[in-house]
Amino acid sequence: MPRPGIEDIRGLTDFQALYRWNLTFADFPTAVQGAPAATDLNLRCETSELPKATNQVIPVNIRGHRVKQPGITEYAGTLSFTFVETVDAKIKNFLKAWREAVWATGTGVWGGTDKKSLQCTIHIEQLDNQDNVKWTFKLIGCFLEDYDLGQLAGDSSDVQRPSMTVSYDYFTD
Repeated sequence: MPRPGIEDIRGLTDFQALYRWNLTFADFPTAVQGAPAATDLNLRCETSELPKATNQVIPVNIRGHRVKQPGITEYAGTLSFTFVETVDAKIKNFLKAWREAVWATGTGVWGGTDKKSLQCTIHIEQLDNQDNVKWTFKLIGCFLEDYDLGQLAGDSSDVQRPSMTVSYDYFTD
């Protein structure tokens, strides 16, 4: 097979740009009080990882010969998002409310009635050059696992970039 030439490459469709995407909370955990509008989070989300799954390969060794077969597929189970904070503290307030719903400071009780009330569904949509959705990752069973509000500093002109890591049970795409 010959090496691709420039006209072969020019003949491809539009390339998927990394900056054309949306973050959508399809629903919010019912135990989180005062959750922001989904558009508030999408507007402030700077970066997102993409979910992945790995197959647990089963090796079989018989008399010096080794073969493999596919086993159980395991979802990575966590995903990180980075936001830019605004002075209305929408991201910090959301992270605090979700954290307190998962584990109330001082008591350790859940803010919800059951596991489902602490979870949500998150969509990450990849868009084409006309902002039409071309691919969607749907994360099921998301809850706040970790967050980091970043650092404060006096020597730079930068913004606060809080990040959160959510746990999820599985995803579809």
